[in-house]
Amino acid sequence: MFFVKKYEKKFKKDIHIWRRTMQILVAVFFILLPILNNNGFSFIWGNFLNIHVGSLTFSDPLAVFQVIIQNQYLPIRLLISAGMVLTIAFFLGTVFCSWICPFGLLSELMNRLACQVRPKKNINTKTLESAVFVKVATFCAGFFVVWAFFSRPVLNQVSLPFQYSNIFQYIFNQKYMSIVTWIIGAILVVEFIFRTRIWCRWICPQSVLIGLVKLLNPFRLKIIFNEKNCISSKVPAPCRKACSLGLDPRHLNVMNDVQCTNCGDCVDACRKTGRALGFSFGKQQNH
Repeated sequence: MFFVKKYEKKFKKDIHIWRRTMQILVAVFFILLPILNNNGFSFIWGNFLNIHVGSLTFSDPLAVFQVIIQNQYLPIRLLISAGMVLTIAFFLGTVFCSWICPFGLLSELMNRLACQVRPKKNINTKTLESAVFVKVATFCAGFFVVWAFFSRPVLNQVSLPFQYSNIFQYIFNQKYMSIVTWIIGAILVVEFIFRTRIWCRWICPQSVLIGLVKLLNPFRLKIIFNEKNCISSKVPAPCRKACSLGLDPRHLNVMNDVQCTNCGDCVDACRKTGRALGFSFGKQQNH
């Protein structure tokens, strides 16, 4: 049984509404956090590199991985803080990308605006799969460069969630506008021009680790497809049109499944055409 069907009476609003609300709250919170910290609020402090909540610390797994590779030792405290983030991915998939990441919110909004101006075309499966290879190759090359030429972690500097939160720490703590503000703006302009989420699909190094970790658990939360309930005859299918990454949720092989962020937009679209898609914990992908 699909979880969407099971709880549809309890949650009458679309998944999209809950997700967008969560994204906006997170984005606004990291704008306000430096102000709160400057005024004595200390229960939560930090940024997307290390966020401290009471006695708990959640660390960027990529930054921790760099420390392990460069220093060749296992810092238990950092392993635990990064492990909590990876545990979420192990059970829920890459929900960080679609429910929490503030750059993901900006990228989605820019993509939506671009597609309203000029509708996008479907991307073929081979191109989508090649994006995974490019991202992993970039990830590995980045680690080689860091290991060979740097004495401290630097790949976290290309973490756009971290840089987003860092922008407001600079503004409110040092009264300085970081150049990263313009870099993020330039990336969004490029994504608008090409009507595709270039950073998230082809580059983002943070998504590689959490994407690989989620594949370790075949029983994680995932999108499943019941072909018998699919009544859509439209081309492109509403579910695929709803996916900002251009994936076809009806046919997710391993290479494309690693890119799926469990955003639920395809599930919302499918509610109007047969309810063939839904969320479920389990090994079976399609039936």
